Amino acid sequence: MFKAILAALTIAASAQAQTAYTLEQCRQMALDNNIKIRSARYDIEAAKSQQRDAKMAYLPTVSATGAYFHANDYLMKEKVSLTADQQQQMAATVQGLGLDPTALAGLPSEFNIEAIKHGVFVSLMALEPVYAGGRITTGNKLASLQTEVKQLQLEQSQNDVRQTVEHYYWQIVSLHEKQRTLDAAEAQLLSIKRDADNAVNAGVALKNDQLTVELKLNEIAANRIKLNNGLRLARLVLGQYIGTESEAEVADTQSPQPTEIAAPATLFIAPDEALQRRVESQLLDKSVEAQQLQKRMKQGERLPSLAVGVTAYYNDMTSISREKLIGLATLSVPISDWWSSTAVKRQQIAVEKAKEEREDNLQLLKIEMQNCYDNLDAAYQQVQIAKKSIEQSEENLRMNRDFYQAGTSSMSDLLDAQTKHQQAKDQMTDALVEYQNARTAYLVATGR
Repeated sequence: MFKAILAALTIAASAQAQTAYTLEQCRQMALDNNIKIRSARYDIEAAKSQQRDAKMAYLPTVSATGAYFHANDYLMKEKVSLTADQQQQMAATVQGLGLDPTALAGLPSEFNIEAIKHGVFVSLMALEPVYAGGRITTGNKLASLQTEVKQLQLEQSQNDVRQTVEHYYWQIVSLHEKQRTLDAAEAQLLSIKRDADNAVNAGVALKNDQLTVELKLNEIAANRIKLNNGLRLARLVLGQYIGTESEAEVADTQSPQPTEIAAPATLFIAPDEALQRRVESQLLDKSVEAQQLQKRMKQGERLPSLAVGVTAYYNDMTSISREKLIGLATLSVPISDWWSSTAVKRQQIAVEKAKEEREDNLQLLKIEMQNCYDNLDAAYQQVQIAKKSIEQSEENLRMNRDFYQAGTSSMSDLLDAQTKHQQAKDQMTDALVEYQNARTAYLVATGR
């Protein structure tokens, strides 16, 4: 018995020490820690890196080449023999220079020429694009567009995460409210049991009334176990989603009252106005823009490309080094693409397809908005119905209790009234939570 009391106190102490988070705190923690958000941020960084790479195309391309070789024999080997005529020609040339032609007599008429056994070659070239058919500018626009798309996708992910967090949050609030309803139902049953005990002891009621109430109390106990397990699971799911790595308790566990909820008409916004707020609408516009830029890229591939540059080289292959500096210009004209390529036509088809898909999806977004508004209106009506049901069930329970105490009603009728009252309160809790989820869904669907 002492151990059981100690365990209960330990559980109570740990529950009190557990951090409770408000809805806004849960939203912020999810935005900071959720893997979906982190992944979207990584995508933005990758897109920005690609954008920086695209800007480099405006700068000259610089390349360097260097080579050294050493052969096992001379690359140029030639045996040269001078004919008599060639020797006479050389003697005449030497005499014409005022030299003694007899000096040629000591030279051989045959000799070997050997050259280039090893050498070094180094070159450096810089080439600046002057005109590339607009592909450099278009490529930079595409890279910038990709970054904008990733940022919009991050915003879309943030909306999804906020909506999911609210769903888990209100689920926990709902379970807490049902716990309170269960506590109230148990207190009512205990009161009914005391009345039944007194009636049995006074001999005006049957023992069966006591047993019926006890069975109902056992049912309450079983429902409490299921409710506690569901609450623990919901806390674990929320904790994982917001990154606490443990059960997450919520701070405001009281369900909103029917008088606190706003009528759907106060939240309504025209679909055409809402479309301008939707991230999905902006992404559809970006999709069309991307296809149009891709078309420009294909058109640019069919235009001439002009570049100017300079190259410098150094070589030493005959023990005599040479350095040169050369200016150059290149012009590339893709002549065959003018009549053979269908890439531009295919890309134009892609543009038209993207436009039609955008219009179709915009219509679907409007349908989604209307559906979300209808769901919100239905949830609001359910709250009003649940409010009336609670009032009727309370009156029904009061009357049946009076009838039982007066001996004009059975215990089963009283317990049935008590069950209906409990069901009406649970129905109100579900209706209020459903309204909160429907409200969030409508605000997201209308870009708010």
